Amino acid sequence: MERFQDRHHVWLRSREHGLYLHADLADGSSVYLHPYRATARAAWAVHVLHHFDGHMLMLHNAANGRYLAASTSPWAATAARFGLGGGNRVTLRDLDRLPMFAAGWFPIVSASGDVLLGHASDRFLRAIDRGDGNGVTVEVSDSRRPNTPWVVEAIPPIDSIPRLPHLVGIGHIARAIRFVRAERASTDGTFPHVAWACFEFTGRSLFNLRIELARRLNFAVVSDVIMCVRAGLFGRLTPLITDLPPNNVTMEIIVVTAGTIDANELRFPNFVFCCCRCLSSPAMADARAAAAAIAARHGVGQNPSRR
Repeated sequence: MERFQDRHHVWLRSREHGLYLHADLADGSSVYLHPYRATARAAWAVHVLHHFDGHMLMLHNAANGRYLAASTSPWAATAARFGLGGGNRVTLRDLDRLPMFAAGWFPIVSASGDVLLGHASDRFLRAIDRGDGNGVTVEVSDSRRPNTPWVVEAIPPIDSIPRLPHLVGIGHIARAIRFVRAERASTDGTFPHVAWACFEFTGRSLFNLRIELARRLNFAVVSDVIMCVRAGLFGRLTPLITDLPPNNVTMEIIVVTAGTIDANELRFPNFVFCCCRCLSSPAMADARAAAAAIAARHGVGQNPSRR
């Protein structure tokens, strides 16, 4: 578990294919592989759960807060084993209870230093190069199979709240925004129904949404508004740092005030800075070229296409 420090962020790169695990923000429930890593979609926050005198690893995405998961039902394992489809699907889910073994992973460090991500269903997270970026499954496997190991790359934190994307992704999508201040949470982490308010917001701009929330909550300083999402009752707060997804699904925003205890517990991944520094090295340049060659061979674009 030393590769996964609680509340820190990591990238997960397939050793065999050189592609990174991404969350699909368009549907909010699937994952895919892509060579590009300087994005919140490729950053995963570590959530270590201590239970039964042991530890269970959970990973939630830095863009939408949802947890990497797979089915733990006996049917799913049997379906995957016989190639029936559906049983080996990797998804993003809300954390509605603890422990939730569907989102539970157990890292095993291989002799090479890579990590095998075992699932609670006795299967392993696998990357399969299908050419469309969608080859992420959980299947019965072992360390001898080349498409099982993952390289865990630590993402350093940023020292301050990052600047929001400025007036981009405006669009014409309208969605309902339910919002509440973190200070109104009960001791069990829930929010009373009367604490929530709702309005319709048009566009995808996170910058504009913060201005609107600051106005509605009477913030004197707009930058004191930190917008967070929480995937399920037991999900950890995830600060929003990218524009809103391209859909009209209702969003629940928990507003944290800068400088408070809740705000000080938040952690922001400095993936842009790290990419600029690391990708300038010869070793990382070679790795990037290899990933680009794989992507070009199979028609996967270099720029992120899934918003």
